[in-house]
Amino acid sequence: MARFLDNLLARSPPYQDIISRIQKGETFLDVGCFLGQELRQLVLDLNGFPTNNLYAVDIVNHWDLGYEFFRDADRFNVEFIKEDIVHPGKRLSALQGEIDIILVNQVFHQWGLDVQTEAAIELVKLSRAKPGSLILGYQAGVLEQRELVGPKGSKYRSLLHTEDTWMELWQEVGKKTGSEWKSESKLLTWEELGHNPEETVYMGSDVLMQEFVLTRVN
Repeated sequence: MARFLDNLLARSPPYQDIISRIQKGETFLDVGCFLGQELRQLVLDLNGFPTNNLYAVDIVNHWDLGYEFFRDADRFNVEFIKEDIVHPGKRLSALQGEIDIILVNQVFHQWGLDVQTEAAIELVKLSRAKPGSLILGYQAGVLEQRELVGPKGSKYRSLLHTEDTWMELWQEVGKKTGSEWKSESKLLTWEELGHNPEETVYMGSDVLMQEFVLTRVN
């Protein structure tokens, strides 16, 4: 299905503004970057501007595979950090308070509420403490909040959000971190994303794609 090649960042509502902000020197972090496919499009759209303010992080290192896949080891120079966003190491900790724009695609729906909350707190720590800092991305979403359960016998449980429960999560995270976030999100059908919904039926016929943009108010 190769859905990992979808460039969800490029279809996000603030994308053109993000390009402009990075060109002016703001910092960008891709959380759960996988091969770095979306960062490559971003670098292309930056039209030759320096990329030393772009960062990528993932708990597993697929970075070399990305170079092999795209054949660009000689020209793609984004810093990759192999660390766990929930339990950051030395490099991520050094970036706390330094990131203006954080992309987190297809990550939160893999966890239950407790881990989602921990991860969101860590993202806030990374975020620059000023109005306008962004956290954005896409994840599986639903009209009625529910758990996503693994195969029979599996202990896997994750939580799928509605637009309202996603906003409530960030209201709670705001209270825990002394920050405030404006949440804008909407649910998209798989057809809107150019996919056959039969490819995602294993998650449940009610599962959609949630597009979200969180803007720091203070």
